[in-house]
Amino acid sequence: MAIATIVNATERCTLKSAPPDGYVIIRRMSYGEKLKRQGMLTKFRMNMGGKKEDMSAEVDFFQEKVSLWEFANLVVEHNLTDDLLVPLNFKNANDVVRLGPVVGEEIQVYIDKLNAFEEDDEVKN
Repeated sequence: MAIATIVNATERCTLKSAPPDGYVIIRRMSYGEKLKRQGMLTKFRMNMGGKKEDMSAEVDFFQEKVSLWEFANLVVEHNLTDDLLVPLNFKNANDVVRLGPVVGEEIQVYIDKLNAFEEDDEVKN
C-alpha cells in the first residue's frame, strides 16, 4: 500500500529578513486546500465591456485574499512581533499587511516552496 496523505505536515523556516532569530513554521496544504486556493485565485469575473483597469484591480484583490488566507491557515507558529514587541497574529489581516515587504515576501516564498508540487523522485508526502 502507498501512503497518499500528508505525513510531514510542517517545516521550520529561518527568516534571513528577520534577524537574529526570526522563524516561521509552515504547514503543508492538503489537496482539498490546494483546490480551495485555486478556486479563490480563479474566482474573478471577466467583464468584456468593462475597463481593463477594473479587471486588473479585481484580480489583484483575489490575489491578496489568497495570500491572507495562506498566512492565516498555513503559518502555524512564528516568533515575529511588531515594534512594541507584541506578537503578530497572522489570522488578523491587519497584522499581515503590517509586515515589512521583505519579511512578507520571504514567508510567501517558503509557503509557495512547501506547497508546490515538483515532479521529482524526492517528493514526499
